[in-house]
Amino acid sequence: MSNAEHPVILVVDDDVDLSGIIRLILSSAGYNTHVANSGQEALEWLTSNRPDLVLLDLMMPDINGFTILRKMRANEPTKQLPIVVLTAKADQETRDETRSMGADEFLTKPVNANSLLDHVKRALAGRKG
Repeated sequence: MSNAEHPVILVVDDDVDLSGIIRLILSSAGYNTHVANSGQEALEWLTSNRPDLVLLDLMMPDINGFTILRKMRANEPTKQLPIVVLTAKADQETRDETRSMGADEFLTKPVNANSLLDHVKRALAGRKG
């Protein structure tokens, strides 16, 4: 894990433009940010890195966010990591499913900076200790 002053956030989203915007928002707020533009890239990065939080898109062409979430919760080193789901699917069924799978926060697209930062802060605060 990173030091407490600059938490590391892994942004997993296949939309390169959006992940760039999210990275800018988070970096401006003092977070260190790593972007993975595919599910495979995210899982590979997680094998040798430990972020403080994962911002996870559900709909990706290779490995979807549901699968990544399931794998992270089944894996001891990533089991307790805060996960904020980021998705265009705003329906209650998707919310309930991701919560039951262990997501800490649920954020719908399009995302605004204040809402993103609020969700990230809440998820980080919820997992301390």
